[in-house]
Amino acid sequence: MPFGTLFCTALLTNFIGINGHDRQRVLEIVVLLLVGLLSFVRQYAASSMVTAGSTGKLLAAFFALGILGSVTAFAPRFASFEVATFFLLYLAATAVGCEIGHHGNAALRLVLKGIAAAGAFYTMRIALNYIGSMSLGLSLDATDFTLGFSNIRFFNHTQTSTLPLLILLCCLTAPAAKLRWLGFAVASCWWMVLFATSARGTLMGMVASCAIIAVLRRRQALPYLKQTLITAVLGLLTYLVLLVAVPLLVGAEPMNAFAATGERTAVDPASGRMVLWRRAGELIMHHPLLGVGPMHFAHNASDLRAGAHPHDFLMQIGSEWGLPALACLLAAVIMGIYSLLRAGQRIAKDDTENQTILTALLATAFCILVDGLVSGIFVMPQSQLGVALYLGCALGWQRHLTAAAPQKVPQRAARLLMTASVVAAMVAVIAAVWSDVPARWRDDDLTPAQQAANMGMLSPRLWTAGFF
Repeated sequence: MPFGTLFCTALLTNFIGINGHDRQRVLEIVVLLLVGLLSFVRQYAASSMVTAGSTGKLLAAFFALGILGSVTAFAPRFASFEVATFFLLYLAATAVGCEIGHHGNAALRLVLKGIAAAGAFYTMRIALNYIGSMSLGLSLDATDFTLGFSNIRFFNHTQTSTLPLLILLCCLTAPAAKLRWLGFAVASCWWMVLFATSARGTLMGMVASCAIIAVLRRRQALPYLKQTLITAVLGLLTYLVLLVAVPLLVGAEPMNAFAATGERTAVDPASGRMVLWRRAGELIMHHPLLGVGPMHFAHNASDLRAGAHPHDFLMQIGSEWGLPALACLLAAVIMGIYSLLRAGQRIAKDDTENQTILTALLATAFCILVDGLVSGIFVMPQSQLGVALYLGCALGWQRHLTAAAPQKVPQRAARLLMTASVVAAMVAVIAAVWSDVPARWRDDDLTPAQQAANMGMLSPRLWTAGFF
């Protein structure tokens, strides 16, 4: 499973060795270019899935509209970079889906274990930092639990797509399994970090997704909901013991995340997002068809000094890609969720494993979508990799369950079009970042022009210097 291994390795590398948004972006770019190359080397069996069915055609229209919007944008190379990145992420998801579709639940378990392994190494990193702080009697801060990320929310975004999958691993691991504790340990740590960092978007996504699947799945949702409750309680207990009781014993300040969250929410429930949403609404009104260009909210809202994206994927796509593209994307999402539900009709009621997998995949989708209404989960590099990996798991499980007939060999014209699309996407990515990568990897200081554009405030979009 080269594609699944590649994505899990990328998540692991960003967790333990790559610090900062810009370096994580460089790694993501390398991964996406490798995806393009691998698709040629392996004769890319997933190519027929990219535009297969009504969902594939809707996404093809979405990308075509993005290309048109890029042509008319202020900075076409930045706009084309985002279109190409989204396309290659989707290409990678279909490739992972093909692998899981071919090998079945065994392959899905391997991917889940890969996510857990990556999370375990990051958990150890958090633990070592915690031990060091407590041994020195230092007070803890939210940034102590999001090591290597330029902003605490960038790690929270990654948790949104990975926490439900970690819970699924807990559901699928037999009680007698030697590494059963691994999934529970990482999932509990993920919950603890969510509480410590006041990650309202992810927490809201988890609560909403559990409520939705309880309605949709009823009794079939109980195994997943049970493990969600267990890991959440373990995470809360870990928070109370390690972040409240132990600091008090060593003379340090305990964490007061819950009180701080309540105060922050009472003062400004939207946390400054209203100004971004208003600007996005204005851009939609003035550019309804093609938007201002992918990734161009950063340029058209730079005067606000409040953010490089609207913190809402609906507003983001609507303002940058246009309303027709947003309609295509939403229709594809709805059809994808409906396809999952329809695939579930093939599962026997006593097939607990597949019933639980379906529940978890639906929960992950709703968690991502709800968090996406208030965050940049579809913007940051590590969370983009996480979402693509989830999509690959969902596509692959559905494909394997429905025992889809082998895809017809695409006609020569279709193969040439797919090849041209992949090559164009790779060229667009390279052209957009080629001159910036060395400086961003070295973490060089911003140039005077970049400093002037950012006015001392960094709002990452492509790079940490988000405005252009």
